[in-house]
Amino acid sequence: MPALLIAPFGEDPRSAWTTFFAMLLVVSMTFSPFLLSMSMWGLVAMALWNATVLERETSGNERRGIVAELLTVLRASVLRLWRQPAYLFFTLLLLAPALSGLWSGDLSYWADRTRIRLPFLILPWVFVNLPALSARQYRLVLYVLVCTMAVLCIGVGINFILHSETILFGLSEGRPIPVPRHHIRFNLMLATAIIAGGWMWQQGSQGRMGWQRPVLLVLLGILFLFIHFLSVRSGLVALYAALMFSAARFIWRTRRWGVGAILMAALLAIPLIAVNTVPSLKQRISYMKYDWEHYQSNEGESYSDSERWISLKTGWLMWKEHPVFGVGAGDLPRETARMVTDYFPKYLESPKLPHNQFLYILAGTGLFGLLLSLIAFYAPLLYDRYRRNYLFTTFQVMVFVSFLVEYTIETAMGVAWYLFYSLWFMKMSDDC
Repeated sequence: MPALLIAPFGEDPRSAWTTFFAMLLVVSMTFSPFLLSMSMWGLVAMALWNATVLERETSGNERRGIVAELLTVLRASVLRLWRQPAYLFFTLLLLAPALSGLWSGDLSYWADRTRIRLPFLILPWVFVNLPALSARQYRLVLYVLVCTMAVLCIGVGINFILHSETILFGLSEGRPIPVPRHHIRFNLMLATAIIAGGWMWQQGSQGRMGWQRPVLLVLLGILFLFIHFLSVRSGLVALYAALMFSAARFIWRTRRWGVGAILMAALLAIPLIAVNTVPSLKQRISYMKYDWEHYQSNEGESYSDSERWISLKTGWLMWKEHPVFGVGAGDLPRETARMVTDYFPKYLESPKLPHNQFLYILAGTGLFGLLLSLIAFYAPLLYDRYRRNYLFTTFQVMVFVSFLVEYTIETAMGVAWYLFYSLWFMKMSDDC
């Protein structure tokens, strides 16, 4: 029975189960923390299984006790990670906040921050120990991503139709259109699905997909329309940054300047047309202007964008006071409240942590943490095989944009989004 369940994902059981758990992770990331956790532990099991097989092949099936064999397998698997520094760099994103416990007063909040970042230690180890997958298996997981997001978007659209008056009223007050879990992370995954789906559609031009290619085009159309309909600015900016990068990459590689100019013009024109034709997006832009005017007149304490601007100022002030090691990841909420009390008392009702990943890191762990984090973020791009991978580099463009407006990797969903797709595209470069 288990063989029948995994047969569609590949003939080798290790790679088939790996594909299954990767698909489950992609699906669950949008709406089920429980299944997301289960899928991650499933990948851990696959890595341990594969590492055990590799160790037995190396040792010639030498007989050992269970504990001795487990220790040997773990040692070999950790050494495998150590020999692949591009993956090892990601562990630095756990190291900085973990060490800040030495100068954090609130150890409860510090422990929570450290727990959220534990995948930066576990998943790099997982990915270097997973079995090799085929190009078909990699595309299958990405196809599931596209299909899942399309189905969820249709569900969001139906919910909007059923509750249009309430949702439109919420939009007028700056609230987002309801989506599964967090609206910003949802839209970042939506942008990821569009980029991945566009890449698969282009690959299909070589005759690899058959009837799936027109289906994929329809799904991409749904996703592209919905990301504008949902009108979440960070998702839109991340998408268009990725599209602009894609167009620039196309021009550089092909030297087709005329086609490139048309692509760039279209990428500039589409958002302008959308702003004037999509009601939800038009209303979002109007509310943003309204919010900015209140911030400028020092009356923005009840408006989300104004609170974000204040969060950036408080983050900057915290870093100026503790430039080398920051205030400590555990003390960010307490220090934020103190800064708001001292400098921006009108915003005391709901003080926000710095809505910028780089500034968040600076405030919490200072230049020490930022240096380690920048190495983790961008060192993999120094490797030619990863830099040449379109999906990996384009995804990093989206990540960079999201970092400018959110503390993306300070939530479990954000960590899963950033880490899984970064590692998935890197492993794709290694295997294919």
